[in-house]
Amino acid sequence: MKTKNILILICILISNLVSAQKTIQGFVFENSQHDGKMKKEAIPFSNIYWNGTNNGVVADENGKFKIAEPTSYPAQLIVSFVGFQTDTIRLNSYTKKLDIVLKSTVNLGEFELKAKQASTFINTIDPHYAETITAKELGKAACCNISESFETNASVDVNVTDAVSGTKKIQMLGLDGIYTQIQYENLPLVRGLSSAYGLTFIPGTQVESIQIKKGAGSVLNGYESITGQINLELQKPDKAEKLYVNVYANLMSRAEINVQAAQKINDKWSSITMAHASSQSLEHDKNEDNFYDTPIRSQYNLFHRWKYAGEKRFFQAGFRAVSDDLSSGQIKANPREPLYYIGAKTKQLELFSKNGFLFPKTPYKSIGIINSFRIHDHQSTYGSNTFDAKQYSGYLNVIYQTIIKTTANTLKFGGSWVYDNYDKNLNKSYKFGKIESVPGAFMEYAYNDDKKTAIVLGLRGDYHNKFGAFLTPRAHYKYNFTDRSAFRLSAGRGFRTANPIIENLGALASSRTIILNENELLPEIAWNYGSSITHQFDVFDKETNFSIDYYFTDFSNKVVVDYEKPREISFYNLNGKSYSHSFQVEYSIEITPTLSLKTAYKWYDIKTDFNDGSKTKPLTPKNRIIANISYVTNFDKWKFDLTGHWFEQSRLPSTAIMPIDYVAPTDPESYYTFNAQITRTFKKFEVYVGGENLLNYRQDNPIITPEDPFGPNFDASLVWGPIVGRNIYFGLRFKIK
Repeated sequence: MKTKNILILICILISNLVSAQKTIQGFVFENSQHDGKMKKEAIPFSNIYWNGTNNGVVADENGKFKIAEPTSYPAQLIVSFVGFQTDTIRLNSYTKKLDIVLKSTVNLGEFELKAKQASTFINTIDPHYAETITAKELGKAACCNISESFETNASVDVNVTDAVSGTKKIQMLGLDGIYTQIQYENLPLVRGLSSAYGLTFIPGTQVESIQIKKGAGSVLNGYESITGQINLELQKPDKAEKLYVNVYANLMSRAEINVQAAQKINDKWSSITMAHASSQSLEHDKNEDNFYDTPIRSQYNLFHRWKYAGEKRFFQAGFRAVSDDLSSGQIKANPREPLYYIGAKTKQLELFSKNGFLFPKTPYKSIGIINSFRIHDHQSTYGSNTFDAKQYSGYLNVIYQTIIKTTANTLKFGGSWVYDNYDKNLNKSYKFGKIESVPGAFMEYAYNDDKKTAIVLGLRGDYHNKFGAFLTPRAHYKYNFTDRSAFRLSAGRGFRTANPIIENLGALASSRTIILNENELLPEIAWNYGSSITHQFDVFDKETNFSIDYYFTDFSNKVVVDYEKPREISFYNLNGKSYSHSFQVEYSIEITPTLSLKTAYKWYDIKTDFNDGSKTKPLTPKNRIIANISYVTNFDKWKFDLTGHWFEQSRLPSTAIMPIDYVAPTDPESYYTFNAQITRTFKKFEVYVGGENLLNYRQDNPIITPEDPFGPNFDASLVWGPIVGRNIYFGLRFKIK
């Protein structure tokens, strides 16, 4: 009898032991839409672990996993994967099976749409002020290249550099794009010689989304960010359509074709090739000044990469190649003078790789290594001015990520190295070059209690081979009043060295004397302070979004670009103050499930101490308004978009000493522009037609003395408004998924 009781007791103990070692099964996936239907797509190799412990597993290639149940309840199960929002599942008792849906980080917003995803949104989870522009928003305009992709966005301004090349540049917080760190997938994109045309080298169709971060950026990405960061996420090999073709043409004789082919070789390997070719071949001179309104241009662009996603390692490698040829200037030469010719030829080749190392047993740890090498050759002619340059660049960034006790406290640290070798030649006589080598180290601590408060503190130290050591501290704070609102504060320091000619290439389109000694120019250093509030609420059951932000940029040194004397342009170090105040308020509402409205107002106060006194920044309106209205029919068959801009008058540098016939007004008029697009969607393709500058508004006489381009008064650099009139375009997008 005793033996029988002992056996029963042993069985009970074994049963309890087995029950204590129960496992929880799960499936990790994302919801994606295909042909109008929602489908579950497995997320392979995601990380799953119990919060506050080292107990974790990695999902298999089908997104499935098994994990031992926690030692006690309640417990928090953390699920994460690169490119997706980390999810926390609270379990109060044993659950045999879990279905876990992860949302892509580009789908994070301050609100969730029940029927459709917003085309732009502000992230309330990230401590940084982060706005995302999705491919859906990019599709609202022609979006031939990235410089033309911000027409419906309020945070980034788009301006024309001069009246002859037609090149567009961007501004953020009222300051030129050179003060914004522009990257693609955290690799350098626009810097150095690519400052002039770099944004035109990325076709809009190659972009999956654009993340805009205002103010001080993360120390992980470098020391150059002053007004913010713009990061492009390109199409992913394992998620892009098998075949995508976009054909575009407009009435200004511009035609282009974009072809993308993606291949998923197996569960781990995939690749994508994206090719672009564009041409503009006919002359246009609507204002009859004998200068091309838009340049004759051809561009060829090729991008290819391989991607590997394994259990313990991620790997990407590829290349990007660009050939761009631009010609503009006079259409017919004047008697006894040569033709005033403008030409810019660019060749760029870049190789890159990205390596990620994962630790399945400690999924909160990872190592990332990003590196690239670029060769950039630029040759340009502006009448009698020439500028030829070459740049050899290298970039390396190593990041290690871990936690401090719990996942609420994360730590990232590592090292980087930036190398640039420049060889420049201005007007065949002034040869100047430089080698910049900047190794550095950084550390960033982040606290996020998953409820309301988040703090990010970052510090990096770098050593410039010419200017010595410098520190870059940055801090971000976020507080969620509710799960639909966020309040943010930020502060940080930025450091960059200038390349004055390429960053102000439009100045060569004039007879101005260039006064420059690049060896005397010191680094540009500035502090940026910012605050923002984003909030989502309902008005009569209509989803409404409101955001307001203010940023102050204060330069301790700046390379002053001085246009204030009509016949010269000079570059010198700041002697005094230079600052920028930027205020923006944005409001959007979903009037109906198919009709939405977005409006924004911006105010700038930008001043710099020039040699002859303090002045506001020229060619930059103090006030501007943007409004966009979108209407979509059921199943997205028809899409209608209308965007309007209002620009207040801006200040022009004085031309008072010039002959009376050539004196330009110091305060040009305010003006409006309107763009519109209609899209018809079919099963595998869609067609679109649109118009830009529908009111046909143009700046009067954008070129001073076009009849005498080699004379002392010629100037095509004072552009404050549109120089091209109304333009109609049409195109076709074809997809095979």
